[in-house]
This record gives sequence, structure tokens and C-alpha cells, in this order.
Amino acid sequence: MQVLYILRHAKAVTWTPFIEDFSRSLQPSGQRDAQRVAGWMCQEVEMPDCILCSPSHRTRETLAPLLSMQPQLESVTHFLPQLYHSSLRTLQTLLDSSFAEANRVLIVGHNPGLEVLVSDVIHRRHNTDFNRLPTGTLAIVNFSNGWDQDQGKGVLHQQIRGQNLSGD
Repeated sequence: MQVLYILRHAKAVTWTPFIEDFSRSLQPSGQRDAQRVAGWMCQEVEMPDCILCSPSHRTRETLAPLLSMQPQLESVTHFLPQLYHSSLRTLQTLLDSSFAEANRVLIVGHNPGLEVLVSDVIHRRHNTDFNRLPTGTLAIVNFSNGWDQDQGKGVLHQQIRGQNLSGD
């Protein structure tokens, strides 16, 4: 089995004409949510073998708590410019390459691309369980027969939103 962890960046400061979108940082609530998701991941799931992350400031900040808790993950983390405002085709191509080498892949990025990705890779019977990917949300998709064979037939195993986790 292969697993895809899809993490949309946590809540960022609102865009204004004076702030470049790429450089926007997380709001304090977004920082808390990123910390909560990272803590949950450390307790509840097997760690990824490969991490693909957009190099934007807000995605790096979203990933930072996980890397802080699991420093060994830095060696399997790739900051890829093509993840910033990526198309579904780009995401699929990156995941094709990643799943050729890894069984558990975490992708940290942006909407609308990640939301489209979740809808595309899960089996249509699970599409009723999924309708959006809000900020600070982790979707976990299982591929029983692997990414190559189960694309479009994945099972949406869980969807976790940072703001819904306790702050303990």
C-alpha cells in the first residue's frame, strides 16, 4: 500500500497590494494549526518517506513544526518551485516520480491545485466524503495497490483540520 498525505498550508495573512503573495506568512492561528497537525501526524501516522513542499513562505512555515519534531525528515524534503500555483498535471507528474521511490509521500502546497488533486485521486464513491480542503487541513489517501494502479481509485482515509484539534 502507498499513502499520500496532502497538506494545504495553514491560514496566512491576508493578501494586500503591499505584500507579495509568495512571501505571505502564517497568521498566529495558522501557526497554531500547523503545530497541531504536526503533533497529530507524529502520534497517528507513519512518517513520509518523501516530502514535496512549495517554497512559498506560508508552506515552509506550515511544514516547519513537523520538521522540528522529526528532524530526520529534512533529508527527504524537497522544496519545488513548480508546486507554487501548480496544475493537476504538474502535481501528478511530481507524484509519479515520488511514488516510484517512496511509499508515503507528503505534499504541502496551495489551492486550488491540492483540492483538485484530492478529488482526482480518490474513488468517485468517496467524493461525497470530500468537498473542500480548507487551510491547515491534512487529507490522507490510501492506494491499496499502489499509486500507479489506484490513481483515481484511492480511499480518503482521513481528513484532519488543524483548528479542530485540541491545543494540548
